[in-house]
Amino acid sequence: MKTGIILLLLTAYVSAADSQARPATDTLTWSLQQCMDYATAHNQELLGKAQTANAAAQDRKAASARLLPDVTVTAAINNYWKIPVQVFPGELVGQPAGTFVPIRMGTPWMGNYGAEVNLPLVDVQTWQHIKLARLQQQAGASEYRSLQRSLLKNVRMAYYSTQLQQAYLTTTQELYSNYQQIHALIQLQFDKGLTDKIAFNQSATLLKNRQQAVQQAHASLQEAYLDLKFWMGFPLDSIMTTQAAGPLPPVEMVNYSATQLPDYESEQLKVAIAGQQYRSTRAAYYPSLHARGSYQQLGFGDQLNFITHSPWYTVGFAGIELRIPLSWSNIAAKPRSMKAQWQAASSRFKQYESEQMKKYLQEKLLLEKASGDIQTQKENIVLATENEALSTQKINKGIIDMIQLKEIQQDLYDAQLKLNDARIDFFKHYTELNYLQHQ
Repeated sequence: MKTGIILLLLTAYVSAADSQARPATDTLTWSLQQCMDYATAHNQELLGKAQTANAAAQDRKAASARLLPDVTVTAAINNYWKIPVQVFPGELVGQPAGTFVPIRMGTPWMGNYGAEVNLPLVDVQTWQHIKLARLQQQAGASEYRSLQRSLLKNVRMAYYSTQLQQAYLTTTQELYSNYQQIHALIQLQFDKGLTDKIAFNQSATLLKNRQQAVQQAHASLQEAYLDLKFWMGFPLDSIMTTQAAGPLPPVEMVNYSATQLPDYESEQLKVAIAGQQYRSTRAAYYPSLHARGSYQQLGFGDQLNFITHSPWYTVGFAGIELRIPLSWSNIAAKPRSMKAQWQAASSRFKQYESEQMKKYLQEKLLLEKASGDIQTQKENIVLATENEALSTQKINKGIIDMIQLKEIQQDLYDAQLKLNDARIDFFKHYTELNYLQHQ
């Protein structure tokens, strides 16, 4: 009995600890900052880009290591079942002039062990490769930051979308509830015989349209949440709730600066890398100077036991080696190709700057337009709401004009829909402008 109680207590303790270890994602109301922090830590594309940037850092270390001595340790045992033959002039062994004598060189068993060292003293190509690797590392880090900014932009827009769709869902529910009251009045008039079946049926259709609008708004909200969870790397089948929407931010325009563009550094580094690749290619035909050395022990014998029974002979050298590459592809053709690619990268960078400035100015105009559209639709809603109230008063008096009522309801619905669209456009362009200018 005691054992059973102990096991029950342990199970309860483990369950409680496990529930504390897991974040309560189902009940948490997420703020924008929490969503962005979560996305930075869990988005798989961003995590993959971080690993790519880390690989570029390791490549730079590998390039720098080429300045260190290159040491090669060797060891070998060879059995020559046919001993190599070297031919010498016959005069060396008393033979007639013009004759040759083959002499076997070595023994059936030969072995060696030792080390070779190569140290670059003057190697322009190695230094250029190091500079290229350093630029590629910077490019990897820059691409990570660019992807992070792009990801946070998408998270922002998806977050704003959930807030706006939630507000729009509330609006459609209110409109549905309001028209339920209007329809109840029309039904009352119908029951009293003050209106006909046609008017009642038309009103029922309007009510169903209002209900359908609520269902569509609910589906749009779920789509917005799905989009947000995707960008965050959040479990797609989990429940999420965002904070309620606040007032629209002020339309404040900052002075445009190309250096604040999200991909400016990455695009600039592409030009720098293309230039460095050109210089690295040119460095391939520069002379290089190396210090070289070797130490070896050589052993020979008729049997494999020469390893322990025969003497070993030391061979070694140290010297300076000058290398002068004379490949035509390195001297002329390939550098010209790399130079052309450098010039092409420079032209693409200028085109990038021009396109981004155009995009910024377009987003600025569209943001101002969305702000004006929001104000216009608010005014239209005030008028449509007033007309709805007036039509309700007429229904109370038994005056039912279904054509007018349908037009009033359509005007109110269209104004609310256009207001929601204008707000979405506003945040879309607001987010894009901030993204373009690193805010």
